[in-house]
Amino acid sequence: MNTFLMVVLLLQSSLLLPPRSLAVNPAAVSQVPAKLQKDYDKLWSRFVSGQADAQLAKDIENFLKKQKNFDPALTIAAYVELYKGNDAVAARKFQQALAANSKNWIAVYYLGELAYAHQDYAQANTFYSLLLSLDKTRTEIEPKREKTLLLATENLVRSAAQAEADNRFSDAEQLYRQALSIAPKDPTLHSRFADLLTKAGKPNEAEGERRIAEELMPHRTAIVRSNPASKNDSLEDLGRWGNEIERYHEIRDAQATTREQIAAIIVKYFPQILEHRQNRQIVTDVDAAWASEEIQIVVDTGLMDLFPNHTFEPSTLTTRGEFAVAIARLIRLLGLSPNDNPRIPTTDVVPTNTQYRDVQLVLGYAVMSVHDSGAFDISGELPGREAVGAAERLLKTFQQSQH
Repeated sequence: MNTFLMVVLLLQSSLLLPPRSLAVNPAAVSQVPAKLQKDYDKLWSRFVSGQADAQLAKDIENFLKKQKNFDPALTIAAYVELYKGNDAVAARKFQQALAANSKNWIAVYYLGELAYAHQDYAQANTFYSLLLSLDKTRTEIEPKREKTLLLATENLVRSAAQAEADNRFSDAEQLYRQALSIAPKDPTLHSRFADLLTKAGKPNEAEGERRIAEELMPHRTAIVRSNPASKNDSLEDLGRWGNEIERYHEIRDAQATTREQIAAIIVKYFPQILEHRQNRQIVTDVDAAWASEEIQIVVDTGLMDLFPNHTFEPSTLTTRGEFAVAIARLIRLLGLSPNDNPRIPTTDVVPTNTQYRDVQLVLGYAVMSVHDSGAFDISGELPGREAVGAAERLLKTFQQSQH
C-alpha cells in the first residue's frame, strides 16, 4: 500500500467525480449516533456546498479528536481531499475510514478507483473484489475487476521480461510467479515461465511448467502420424509446423480462413517478427484459441488489429482486404524496399479507398493477384491455399533480399 501512495503522490487525479451534491453521504453506510447527528449533518452540508474546504478540514480534524475512528467523518475528510485533487491524502483517509469500518463500501470503491486511475491494477483488483463481496448488486464493477486482472498480469509480465533481459533471473522468477497467481490458467504464461526457469538452470521446474502449459492446451499436443496427407508435406512444412502439421492441412484446405489461422500463418512463416514486438497488448478472448500465442504476437507487432473492446475474434473469417493489410504491414516490418512496379488497375479498389495503398503493395510484390474480372474483391473470403501461397511467395522474396 505504501508503494501505491508514493505513486499517487507523483500523479494528478484522473478520476471523473460527480458533483458534490450527488456524492454518497457516508451516513448511508455508517450509522451516525443520535447525539452526533446534528454536528455531523453540519459537516456534510458544508462539504456539499463546496465552500471553505480548508476550514472544513480543520473542523473535521477537531471533531475526530473527540470522536476517534468515526468513519463517516473520516470519509468526508477523504472526500474533501479527493475533490481538491490530493489523491495521496484522500487514499490515506479512505484507508483510515475502512480500518474503522470494514464494510465502508464508499472507501473501498474510491480506493479501487484511485488505484485504477494510477495504474496500480493489482491493488485496484483487490478493492474491486472486496467491493463485490460487500455488495453483489454492483454488477458494473465486475468488468472493471476482470480488466484489472488482465492489466495487472500484463504489468508483471512486462517487468518480468525486462528482468529476464537484464539477466536478473531471480527477480523475473518472482514476477512470473506473481503473474501466475493472478492468471493460473494461462498456458502462454506457464510456457514463458518454463523458458525462464531453463535459463536460470532449473530444468526440473521448467519441465513441470511445460507440462502444465501442455495440459492447459491438450489439443496442441496431439501428433497425428497416420494422415496420408502428411506424406506430401515438404521438409519445410514439417519443420515449420512440427506437431501442428494437421493445423497446416486444415488451413491449407479451408475454403475460407479465420483470423486465428492467418495469425498462425504469419508467425510460422516469419518467426523473425518476434524481434519487432511492441508493447504487449491486452486480448480478452483468446484463452481458448489454439493459436493464442500467435495471435498475441501479431497483435503486439501491429500486424493485425484488435477490435475496440480488446477482442480479436479468432474464429471470424478474414477478408481478402484484411489479409492484404496484414501482409502489407508485414512487408514493411521486414524492411523490404518499396516496389517500383506500375500500379495494377483494380476495378473495386480506387485510390481513395483506405486499403488501396496496401492492396497495391501486395499486388506489386505478386503476393496476391486480381481476379480475371479485374476486381481485387477486398470483401471476399480468403481460401486457405491462397493464404498459404501468399506467405510462401513473400518468404521467398524476403529470403532473396537477404542475399
